[in-house]
Amino acid sequence: MSTKDKILDTALELFNTQGIEAVTVRHVAQAMGISHGNLQYHYANTDLIIQALYDRLASRFDAMLVTPPDKMNAFRQSVTASFELIYEFRFIFLHFVEIGRRIPAITKHYKDNLRKREPQFLYIFNVMQQQGIMRKDIPEDILKLFVHQLFIVTDFWLSSNEITLQLKEKKALKYYSGLFWGMFYPYFTAKGLKEFAD
Repeated sequence: MSTKDKILDTALELFNTQGIEAVTVRHVAQAMGISHGNLQYHYANTDLIIQALYDRLASRFDAMLVTPPDKMNAFRQSVTASFELIYEFRFIFLHFVEIGRRIPAITKHYKDNLRKREPQFLYIFNVMQQQGIMRKDIPEDILKLFVHQLFIVTDFWLSSNEITLQLKEKKALKYYSGLFWGMFYPYFTAKGLKEFAD
């Protein structure tokens, strides 16, 4: 593993446990047992580390979404993997507004990514409609609103959990992925409800 990767792994753990305000480049260097100067050779400040971690997160999301899932089981696995990835990089989602203010390029990428994800979800819905899993009588503008609702839940459930339920890893993932799927209930056909229950 390269020094850069070790720095990112260490910083990810520190940001996740202590938050972005409490962690400096010196803290990361100290946790790694290397000099402050050595770390700054790779990343001059924490914003550059945060950007690199965000890039790592984005590339892992992109790899997951190369081929949109065309079966209910594949979609379910994709959703589970997404929730796990979000939890792995939870500091980004817990501090997203602040990070976006500090690093505008992240906000821009996030907005661009939302525009890219919407047609992917609409495609998945279309496949599910053709398979008789989702109702066909839902207007497209309602489906687009539904996509937006799903994005809000997926991207910001961690903040809700932090303030309200305060569930830990497995319990949090189970509860909030269940909340995600519960939003599909009115859109499923009888066949869809059966497949989901299975």
